[in-house]
Amino acid sequence: MKRNFQLSILCSLAFISSNVLEAQIDSRAYGYYEDALRFSQTTPYGSARFMALGGSGMALGGEIGAITANPAGLGVFNRSQIVFTPGIHFNQAAANYMGNTVDSEMTKFNVAGAGLILNFKNDDLENSKWRGGSLGITYNRTKDFNQKIQYSGYNDQNSIIDAMIEQNNGLTVNQLNGIGLAGYDHYLVNPLPGSDNVYDSFVLGFPDQREIIQRRGGIDQINISFGGNYNDHIYFGGGVGIEMANYSQSRVFTENFVDEPLEQFTMDEWLKVQGTGVNVSLGLIFRPVSFLRIGAAFTSPTWYNFTEESDIYYQSNYDNYDVANWVDDNGNRLIQEDTVLNTLNSNTDLFVSEYNLRTPAKLNIGASLVLGKLAFFSADVELVDHGSAHVSSNDFISEGDNNTIKNLYKPVMNIKVGGELRISALRLRAGLALYGDPYNFTDEIDRSKLIGSAGIGVNFGKAFFDVGYSRTVYNENILAYSLGDASPIAAVENVINNAQFSLGFNF
Repeated sequence: MKRNFQLSILCSLAFISSNVLEAQIDSRAYGYYEDALRFSQTTPYGSARFMALGGSGMALGGEIGAITANPAGLGVFNRSQIVFTPGIHFNQAAANYMGNTVDSEMTKFNVAGAGLILNFKNDDLENSKWRGGSLGITYNRTKDFNQKIQYSGYNDQNSIIDAMIEQNNGLTVNQLNGIGLAGYDHYLVNPLPGSDNVYDSFVLGFPDQREIIQRRGGIDQINISFGGNYNDHIYFGGGVGIEMANYSQSRVFTENFVDEPLEQFTMDEWLKVQGTGVNVSLGLIFRPVSFLRIGAAFTSPTWYNFTEESDIYYQSNYDNYDVANWVDDNGNRLIQEDTVLNTLNSNTDLFVSEYNLRTPAKLNIGASLVLGKLAFFSADVELVDHGSAHVSSNDFISEGDNNTIKNLYKPVMNIKVGGELRISALRLRAGLALYGDPYNFTDEIDRSKLIGSAGIGVNFGKAFFDVGYSRTVYNENILAYSLGDASPIAAVENVINNAQFSLGFNF
């Protein structure tokens, strides 16, 4: 079944304001444009070393964490290797709503990466410029969705009931849908006598509002790649990535009233998306002189197939309110029923859909400056056009979502720099990455992501141990519900802390 459009708009993670929503979102969209961005953005995980370098080093080679960025790096390996990387994901969010700030946090342990490199040397180096190559089989968590956000505040301007009225006005009862239909079913909004398309409510006060949002899941990739070495000057490689994505979200929005017939209204939304995808990558590293390496890599779009499930539970708690008490200025009843309201519950149908998503291709260009065995410095640029994503399905017409993808998202340039200093067996690392704002409008919110990272490692030759830490900072707005210029918005400052620990062996 198709996802309800009003559900997607009223409960979607948001954008800057309802005016931007109206301008950018095609009225025929069902909300799958959100998935196009959600499953296209990735961040540096993999090995602790790769994360500590800010995700840079695609031109360096010889690093297991960078294989997904550039498989040509496999050609730089001169021995086999096995690495295991557990990690800790710690999310913090500070949400400001109606002048009130609420802090939230969530901690999650995970396996950030693991891999096996099998090196095949060419023993006949005197008669051949072919130096051999390596096969890499790796697992990486490329995106972690685990996050908790909550906001609350007293709204002295409006209520979600006003959004129900706005949505319903102009529609007859049999045309109602989404949140407007729920409001009608729960007596929160009612048609006025003598009219079948004008609505009002007996709930007149302003509410204390609260929402708790919990997101879980991630994107995991299994990558199988091979890279070769020609004369220690040209390294090349290719690989296939198998993506496994899962995302779930729970949103519980609550309004509490004082001295009103309605004591509390709750909307509990649940969404689950699961799918698999595949992509291919090709890469090249050129080493014109011993201290310089230049690299380029292309990663194809990921072709996903997803299954989605979603529903909403509504609950309204009344204080034994008799609807006969709702009268106009002349004492005429506005609801012609003999009903006393206490607790009302309802559920939407379980919405199920299957769809395909093509994420954008990625082009990486980078360079590394290698100062012998003392240090190296790397800089990478990643180009991604988020507006090129595409949705298709046999369950719904995707034209509205695809138009929205083109209107709402834009190309970005992600910049990553990092370096490593070697002191005997000790390795000191630091990195910085800036991921561009993918939204195609200008406002007071900068949605780019800034990632600072650092790490330390010890290399004993046959074995090595690395520790990496990264801190990601970015902003987002959350739309409580859509109500024109009066739409209430929570401004959220997110901080994501990641710590990873890699244990590796060379053989």
